[in-house]
Amino acid sequence: MREDVNNRFVSVVLFAGALLFSYSFSAQTQDEVSTGKDAVYGEGVDVLFSHTSGAYVFAHTQGAGVGFRYGTFLTAKKSRSLGCSLLYLRHEKEEKTYNPVYVEGLPYVLGKVNSFMIFRVYVESRRELTPKLRKGAVQVASVFRYGASLGLEKPVYLVIGYPEIPYEIFVDEPYDPIEHFYNDIYGRSSWVNGLDEMTVVPGVSASYGLTFEYGNERTVTRSVEVGATIDVFYRPVEIMSEQFVDSKFAFLNLYLKLGLGSKWTQAR
Repeated sequence: MREDVNNRFVSVVLFAGALLFSYSFSAQTQDEVSTGKDAVYGEGVDVLFSHTSGAYVFAHTQGAGVGFRYGTFLTAKKSRSLGCSLLYLRHEKEEKTYNPVYVEGLPYVLGKVNSFMIFRVYVESRRELTPKLRKGAVQVASVFRYGASLGLEKPVYLVIGYPEIPYEIFVDEPYDPIEHFYNDIYGRSSWVNGLDEMTVVPGVSASYGLTFEYGNERTVTRSVEVGATIDVFYRPVEIMSEQFVDSKFAFLNLYLKLGLGSKWTQAR
């Protein structure tokens, strides 16, 4: 009888000890060893997002541009967005010069017959490669984009002096390398001249890059992206006169992009 009582007492003590140990371990885990997004941003934020958006500026090896995107999350680590960007593209052979007599004239590029911009509309697929595991860490993701490129080709206007140096009159004219030489050109005309003569050159684009997201706010994204992009057009684009260089169908560039965006969960 006494042995049964002792066995029951030991069982009760062991059960009570197990409960206390379990409670103590649970409290320690919650207070000191948070995991996942809770460990990075704090308790109660381990919630999946449904939408994302962002704006960015970027520099590439032949110019610069701006853009915007808006999309949804397909999974916790994948998103798909629609976006657009507008960029300016220079020819690698461009070199500014001045009128040696009228130094007050604006600099111009001898041989440049068209300014060229590209308006892109694209689909973006983004996939997380490494998550943030602690505050101050960086999330790495791969980004692939593809879509349409609309090349905007605008004639370059120059201020032409007549008859010869010293000039008596000045006229804004579209640059013609056959007619206009160093001693005829006073300087660059206003950029808005020729907008009504702009032509559209359709094409396609694709790009791939790696984006590095940083910052301690989960709903606000700050990122740096590096990658390469290619634009291919249905006909050669003449930026510099074909008397100076051959025109190109395609433009391959490296880029560096700075982005600011947001993520949120939209109520259904």
